[in-house]
Amino acid sequence: MIYFYHLLSLFVAILLLPLFSLIALPSKHKWKGLAHHFGWVPATKISGRKILWLHALSMGEVVAATPVLKLVREHNPGLTIALSVTTESGYTTALKMNIADNVFFHPLDCLPFTLLALKRINPDLHVVTDTGFWPGLIDLLHRKKTPILLFNGRISEKSARRYLIAGSLFKDTFQKFHHLGMQNNNGEKAALNLGVARERIEVMGDPKYDAQQPLTDEEKKQLRKTFKLEAGTPVWIAGSTHAGEEEIILDAHQQLAAENPSLVLILAPRRIERVEEVATLLKKRNISFALRSSLKQVESVILLDTMGELAKVYSLGQVAFIGKTLVKPGGGHSLIEPLSYGLPVLHGPFVENIIHVADKANALELAITVQNSRDIKEKVYNFLKNKSLRQELAENALSFTTEQKGASEKMAGIITKTLTAYPSNQ
Repeated sequence: MIYFYHLLSLFVAILLLPLFSLIALPSKHKWKGLAHHFGWVPATKISGRKILWLHALSMGEVVAATPVLKLVREHNPGLTIALSVTTESGYTTALKMNIADNVFFHPLDCLPFTLLALKRINPDLHVVTDTGFWPGLIDLLHRKKTPILLFNGRISEKSARRYLIAGSLFKDTFQKFHHLGMQNNNGEKAALNLGVARERIEVMGDPKYDAQQPLTDEEKKQLRKTFKLEAGTPVWIAGSTHAGEEEIILDAHQQLAAENPSLVLILAPRRIERVEEVATLLKKRNISFALRSSLKQVESVILLDTMGELAKVYSLGQVAFIGKTLVKPGGGHSLIEPLSYGLPVLHGPFVENIIHVADKANALELAITVQNSRDIKEKVYNFLKNKSLRQELAENALSFTTEQKGASEKMAGIITKTLTAYPSNQ
């Protein structure tokens, strides 16, 4: 099956190369790094130093990998770290975090491109994060006898079914990993069903808990000043929203604002490319709003049009809603950031991708499932008026997120152990 995959990927790549180049054109970093996708990644060969190649898909995966890479660097001071990403937000975040010697876009999983990338990097260890499973690259690494690890592995029920339908391709792919660090028990079960030996699977938890760095009181004060928020101004936040959700959120906000005109909604679309679309929606509804990037005075809605800021913004609110949960197909984005700031969290019913966190948080009443704008309005209203309840939930949320830490340290230990156990390719 893998031979057929290599052949098919080559054929598809030839057909799609012109289209892929056109798609990359509007993106500053993607266009600049277009050669990366074709295997011409930065060379990372340094005499006498082992090389770790870690792949993180997007901004969230880069953030989750940051504590791991910092610990790995501490344990292995002579290590060269090459970090690949898939999205522009991931690229920008990786540069900002300054955790790797080289940052580049992941090559397309096509034989000539992956071969060239491997020649230029020649890694001693390859670490895949989350769901970045590329069968072609993993096969080539396996043939080179380069150890492969999975960190923060996540396999949903839907993905597991697709992998099983694909037959031997993904079964063989997962069995080429030396160690699978899974996010939760569901991922462990899926890996077992794909034929991976139990002794090579470990449930480590979610590293996003480790990535949260609380703001100081001074930092919070400065952030409120930046957002033109006076002390005592009620704020709720709708983070990582998708098309179809903003209408529901704004229905709820308009009802809430009619009763409390000072209430502010900070609205953060998941994709910054959708800011103009959401702005048009706000104009049609005659809702006063301001873009975060050009904020002169506080308005009923502050539309977040900056990247990498949402996690800190949760510190400004009293309650949060998390997107990609209200409208099918859903899946959900992280609940961890608002919980880490002690906020009660609302989410819709479609939380397949975050079920391991949602189930725990719901059981502890730190998160609540909502179905529509009426539910959202009622829950936000109740939390805003009940300060003692918010304080109690904040304490419980902080205890919960603290208890979940530790995945990064476990993974850093496995990476260090693997680097030590295998001889250098250099």
